[in-house]
Amino acid sequence: MALTIDVHRFLQSIDDDAYRALHAASAAPVFYDRRVLDAAEHSPLLPVEKVFYLCASEGDELVGLLPAYLQRIATIDPLGLLERTAGVRDAGSDLGLFSHIMHCWDSTVPALADRPDARTALLRAFKQLARDQGARHAGLLSVRDPALLEHARDQGFSGAHLVDRYDVDLRRFENFEQFVRQLPGDGRCEMNRQLRKFEASGATTRVIAPPFDDVLERLTELCYRTTARNGTPQYFPPAPLARFVRRCGGLVRLVVVECGSELVGGIICFEQADRIHLWSAGVVYDRSSFSPYTLCFASAYRYAFARGLKRLEGGRLNERIKRRLGLTPTPLYSLIARDLMHAALDSGAGRGASPAADPARRALH
Repeated sequence: MALTIDVHRFLQSIDDDAYRALHAASAAPVFYDRRVLDAAEHSPLLPVEKVFYLCASEGDELVGLLPAYLQRIATIDPLGLLERTAGVRDAGSDLGLFSHIMHCWDSTVPALADRPDARTALLRAFKQLARDQGARHAGLLSVRDPALLEHARDQGFSGAHLVDRYDVDLRRFENFEQFVRQLPGDGRCEMNRQLRKFEASGATTRVIAPPFDDVLERLTELCYRTTARNGTPQYFPPAPLARFVRRCGGLVRLVVVECGSELVGGIICFEQADRIHLWSAGVVYDRSSFSPYTLCFASAYRYAFARGLKRLEGGRLNERIKRRLGLTPTPLYSLIARDLMHAALDSGAGRGASPAADPARRALH
């Protein structure tokens, strides 16, 4: 039976059971959980022109899927990572088709392991969709999978190191105390110093599962103020971020640090299977005698050990402190197909062309 590609505009038009089966079978990261995709569609954190879902099917079986977001180049890269590492610059009002959103630090093309043809077809259709939508570039952000990197390069995507992400394998340690003892020297001293200050302060930490009451809105405001201090106020708009988190529902845990009734630090986390992802942090440093950021990590570590989780994912950037807190880097790459409109005109394909090598059907739903 022939492989077919359909392009959907709304997640709800994709069969829920079929997608959940694909997500589980492909071992795709938490960022491809249907709840996260739903949140990204209905409460985008950066402006999006259009959302697409490219679905590869064989008969009634969904064998691969690639979410895609049409965005202005000026808004897709608020951290400046693409411009610095891959030379992707906005020439005025350029559009780009990107998968996944910049807030995801583990991008892939979810597909069944025995269906590399689905990945090939999806990548080809992705580039053609970008041309159809008038996008100058098509790209995948934050890719670590070596097989996907090679696969995409074969399809005309150029790879460049984008940034590192940080994580730690917790299976090497029996408990939090052993973990702290095996931190790098400066990290061990700093963690113990901050824990002593915290214990003397009377402050508290907790990990909250839904429902979050008003603590979520207070934390998203703190996340916004933290990123604003670092020069990117648009990265975590507080109201859309709160809506995003609520749509993710049971995936989310909030790690919070409070001095009395005042929230001085917190991290929005995703818990998936055997790991916890520390995703978005907000802190103030002038309301406590200790470092709320360090205490958030300590609380997350303790939670992970208590739950028997195998890995803690610590996100990107802040290299010095994350190494000090025991995390190690993994390189992430961007995969960019450049100047698609120019290439299409040069080849005579035109904007409305459909690639002959693609599977039998490309229907827009």
